[in-house]
Amino acid sequence: MFRTLSAFLLAITLLTGCRPGRIYEEYHKFDKYTWERFDKVKFEIPVEDAGTEGDIVFTIRHITQYPYPNLPVNIILTTPSGEERILEKDIRLKDESDRFTGSVAGDLWDVEVTLWPGFYFHETGTYTVEFENLIPKMGIPGLVDIGLYVKKREKK
Repeated sequence: MFRTLSAFLLAITLLTGCRPGRIYEEYHKFDKYTWERFDKVKFEIPVEDAGTEGDIVFTIRHITQYPYPNLPVNIILTTPSGEERILEKDIRLKDESDRFTGSVAGDLWDVEVTLWPGFYFHETGTYTVEFENLIPKMGIPGLVDIGLYVKKREKK
């Protein structure tokens, strides 16, 4: 089972590695499919062209055994000059009928949430986006990985 799942994850990663229009894409895999309570996950977005505009999208990959209907997270975006934008988000992973949402392949579920649509990167440098899970348990089981990507918006 583990070999099959690993091969599947590798294939998905290779197929989704270079998607058109994405100027940044990175994923953080969790050991033993568990996000420990006080482990913050940080992504660093390098920006070389001030004036770039893009959608900042959060991705979650989990297995069917994920025990909660949601994933509450605290998100801190920091610009190169130190300006912070804080967002608390309760991401619904199940609908009102207690069924998982998102796309599914076997036992894996993928959910995407646009955090900042049309975000304007007004300066060059490294933007950081840090995630902290807010479920009051020592570890959240059933999470394969979380990720972040930026899809460039074309100027009109």
